[in-house]
Amino acid sequence: MWHKYMTRVVVFSLTGMAGYGGWWLYDSGKLRGADELRSLRTEYAELRRHYRDLNRRYISLRERNTILESSSRIDQHAAMDIQEQLANLQEELQAAQEEVKFYRGIMVPGDVPSGLRIHQFELTPGLQSDDYHYDLVLTQMKHHDRTVTGLVEWKIIGNNGGETRELELSDVTRPEVDHLDFRFRYFQHLTGIISLPEGFQARVVVLSVKATGKSAVEPVEQSFDWPVTGL
Repeated sequence: MWHKYMTRVVVFSLTGMAGYGGWWLYDSGKLRGADELRSLRTEYAELRRHYRDLNRRYISLRERNTILESSSRIDQHAAMDIQEQLANLQEELQAAQEEVKFYRGIMVPGDVPSGLRIHQFELTPGLQSDDYHYDLVLTQMKHHDRTVTGLVEWKIIGNNGGETRELELSDVTRPEVDHLDFRFRYFQHLTGIISLPEGFQARVVVLSVKATGKSAVEPVEQSFDWPVTGL
């Protein structure tokens, strides 16, 4: 009788602890998600303010340049200086506009389907002739209430000695890496350097983004043309 009583006490205690643990994890996840969203909104608001300031400066400079051009006494040095400032501001404006668009797309995705997205993938030549720096941005649309984890696999298609050949990520990384891991709620930036084998001429890179674990997210596969260099 005593044994049955103690067994029930233990079972009830374990059940209660498990329930409390589950509630604690759920509540902690909600708090972390709220903090991330708050931080994202703050960054977005600051970026919009910066964009508005840049736009005001750009309009003011453009108006001043128009006045100088219409004046009978044009100060060439002043005009050239303004033209340079206008060009720099235009570049900053474009970059800020792209960032605002990026953050707005994550926070207010509109009618786009939910799930993983490859927001950006760029390859730029490195210091060595066969080195490339990659810049990959992954986003998760709409389902920001959960963290998505997974991996990115590479397949680089090209020519070597007149024959078509495929390379994996482990073939172009030192130390060898089979794939890129990710874990995020809104977006994640992945960067690094890859080195092509001597004589290999890459044409296309295929990225496969796959969620793992309990993340019920459809995989994404996308192809990108290899950048042409040396022209």
